[in-house]
Amino acid sequence: MNYRDKQFHKEELKGEQIANTKMIACKFVGTDLKFSSFTKCVFENCDFTGVLFEGTSFEDCSFGGSKLSNLDFSPAVFIKCDFRAAVIENSIFQRIKAGSKSETVRYDLRECLFAETSLLNTVWIKCDLTNVDFTEAKLAGAVFDKCKLTKAKLGGADLAGTSFEGSTIDQTELDTAGFIQYGNSRGFILC
Repeated sequence: MNYRDKQFHKEELKGEQIANTKMIACKFVGTDLKFSSFTKCVFENCDFTGVLFEGTSFEDCSFGGSKLSNLDFSPAVFIKCDFRAAVIENSIFQRIKAGSKSETVRYDLRECLFAETSLLNTVWIKCDLTNVDFTEAKLAGAVFDKCKLTKAKLGGADLAGTSFEGSTIDQTELDTAGFIQYGNSRGFILC
């Protein structure tokens, strides 16, 4: 089934299992996606403002041009998802340990794609971002706290004011402009 310009109601998708569905310019504003799963779905130019995630999973889904800003993704699972050209600003990617209200554990996002995505001021806590592609992403003001960025691709990414405190940086790709941007944001002056 496919949807175009549909406004989903608060509990319309709660607990649903949806697969192989294309949703174009749909609005999920304030929708409760508790215990819902989405497999091989396409969300094109959709608005997820105020969505409630809890036990929500997305596998092999794409979010091209969709708005996913101001969200806490801790109760959601993303496997092999393509966020290329999406807008995910002022959001947080973290995984809270079961039974805890604040203790974080490793959040596996290794097979996700964030190329050309607007990720301004987004916070990543203990995320495994090994081999993740952030090429041409807008990462200004983003915070990577104790993340694993082994072999991540940051070529052409806007890194002004980006923090990598406590993160593992190993064979991470960075172009000259990004290197200079990051150095300038840390107080270095190119001479």
